Amino acid sequence: MTAHITLLAVLALAGPTSTGVPPNMVVPALYRPIVAEMIRYSPTFRRQCGRLARASDLRVDLTPSLLSGLPSGDALTRIVRRPDGLIEAGVQIGPIGDPALLIAHEFEHILEQLDGVDLPSMAMRAATGVRVVRGSGHFETERAIAAGRRVAEEVNRGRTRSGL
Repeated sequence: MTAHITLLAVLALAGPTSTGVPPNMVVPALYRPIVAEMIRYSPTFRRQCGRLARASDLRVDLTPSLLSGLPSGDALTRIVRRPDGLIEAGVQIGPIGDPALLIAHEFEHILEQLDGVDLPSMAMRAATGVRVVRGSGHFETERAIAAGRRVAEEVNRGRTRSGL
């Protein structure tokens, strides 16, 4: 029993697992193959995962969504800050679009929150790279758009080089 508890503690402190998925992230079976490819081929995504893993007060739950009309290209992240300091990020990925692009895009939104980006204030000013998505009240950022595109390009380049 003690050895089992010690092993769990070591795994929790180790950061990303051997698959690269941080221990504070829940990735359903549906997304494990694409996330594995993202980790394999994208240095940008590996950096995102490393930062997320170091946020000990963060839990990320990646889930599929069958809802149509999600904002921002069929993905959405809801961030809840608990009174005990825990930050819960629920990432919903819809059935339309490139999942690598969408996952990386949404992970960048989580990193923006960890960095303390004040989206409402920035959206009120011109040329900040932040805007409100009409009709939803959600925010979109150039930073997340660029991160999603960069990861998708890295994954596609890696697949091409591997002959996939």
